[in-house]
Amino acid sequence: MKLTVKKSLNIRSPQQERGAVLVVSLIMLLIVTMIAVSSMQGTIMEEKMAGNTRDRNLAFQTAESSLREAETYVEGLASMGTFDGSGGLYGLTDSEPYYTDAATWSDTLYHVVGTAPHGSYEAPRYFIKHYTTVKGTEGALNMSGYGDNKGTGDITIFTMTARSTGASTDSAEVILRSFYGRTF
Repeated sequence: MKLTVKKSLNIRSPQQERGAVLVVSLIMLLIVTMIAVSSMQGTIMEEKMAGNTRDRNLAFQTAESSLREAETYVEGLASMGTFDGSGGLYGLTDSEPYYTDAATWSDTLYHVVGTAPHGSYEAPRYFIKHYTTVKGTEGALNMSGYGDNKGTGDITIFTMTARSTGASTDSAEVILRSFYGRTF
């Protein structure tokens, strides 16, 4: 007895094809696209965060350099005559401007524009206020003769306020305040 094996080909006519592979492929493509778009959005957000951090650091460093410039100005003073309540220099009896007020930083009557090189959007600004004078202890610290400390004279204390921005118009703004003392 002889067995014959018939091979049958499963050939379907175009009317019988339903396009299941095409539908599955499109769904897979949609899923991959959604993953890619989500990944790109996360990357864009991280890039914005890095840029904002850079702007904040730039503003902070520029404001700090402006404070150093104010300290250098005070160290170069021969007298307190320039502290007359204008141009960013305020005497003991003058009231200083409020540092969060926009006019303080836009009108040059209230501040000094920093001259140090900077990478910020606008030049840093500062103002200095003669805060108080602390009476010194001339010789009192060395009554027993121990050490080289001869005491101090009167110490004039200043408050210094500096403001700076980041690299663009809508970037970070940093305001720093410090106390600085000097003997005259």
